[in-house]
Amino acid sequence: MFTKFISNIENSENKRMQYARDLISYLNKNMSSQQLYSVHGHCTDGGVAGSMIRYAIEGAVIIPLDYWMINHPDLKEELAGLNWKGIVDLAPFNKGEIDFWVDHHVSAMSYYPNAKKIRFDINGDSGSYQLLLSDFLGNLPHHIVEIATMTRITDTAGYSTEPPVNRIKQLSDLDFNENDSINKKYQQEQRIWLLDDAWGSTVTLKEHLDMYNYLAKEGFYGLSRVLNKVNTLRDSRQDAVSLANSLDINADIIIFSYHEEKQDRFTITRRLQSRGAKVVCSLQISINNGIRISLRRNRNISIKDKELIKLNILASQMNGGGHEAAAGAHCDSTEEAIKIINQWANEKKLSTSIYHL
Repeated sequence: MFTKFISNIENSENKRMQYARDLISYLNKNMSSQQLYSVHGHCTDGGVAGSMIRYAIEGAVIIPLDYWMINHPDLKEELAGLNWKGIVDLAPFNKGEIDFWVDHHVSAMSYYPNAKKIRFDINGDSGSYQLLLSDFLGNLPHHIVEIATMTRITDTAGYSTEPPVNRIKQLSDLDFNENDSINKKYQQEQRIWLLDDAWGSTVTLKEHLDMYNYLAKEGFYGLSRVLNKVNTLRDSRQDAVSLANSLDINADIIIFSYHEEKQDRFTITRRLQSRGAKVVCSLQISINNGIRISLRRNRNISIKDKELIKLNILASQMNGGGHEAAAGAHCDSTEEAIKIINQWANEKKLSTSIYHL
């Protein structure tokens, strides 16, 4: 299956396409499985959901999919027709009836889920947390409950601190004194950052599948296996902070474009928000497959601005979706993306600044 898609990318050296090629190969090998589950790929929330399924369901085959995949003209019909058992943290793209669907994206409200069991809450923080509350997987142990709860922060960017640059030698570096309320709160957030950075530092399909196993078996302590990757990510983070500090915050919306894997997009976004940007739009330029767009709204804006700025609506104009405060999308070019964002901003009487990094 998926022969048209594979033939179109067979010579691609783009890492995003290489990942997709590996994923399709893995899916083809496991297509006859009666335990096929899909979760949101390249995402801490989807990653933890996959780990939860890995723990609870023996023989589960977990397929991490991104929105561009389930919406791709060469993929969507064949993906929709597979014998899925469950879908978490994605719009319900299935044709046949599935055992359960769990989501929390406001953009999924327009879909009719063909599922025996449904857990959907647009105010539910994260898909993993909704999966936990659903009880669809039965009773789960503490180490799974802990990481599912952590995604309430990771998937809403609900941090009170900026992305850390400190290296972690061992997980005990993040231990805290239960009686020290101030230190406890800080250290808990640093533990959540570590979970987020662990998923941010995994790149290949094999690394993602390994992470499902690590977290399913050990929860937070499974992150000890990827500390070297996390530390490499954090070593490069200070450069991103310096770059974000060099950009002028002279508009409501800051748009920046960059070539994939050349910038720490998340750190730049967080730093620009800390400096006062109401919205940050990052445009990741892929050589062979258009522009991957991330939209983030500052948590510290007025109620009036929150009512005005609903990023899921903007994302829907660019083949994407998500939440009012955080969404993702995809365009064929930076020019197309910037045109759509500027038009939307003008309608809202919001100013924009554009930087090509």
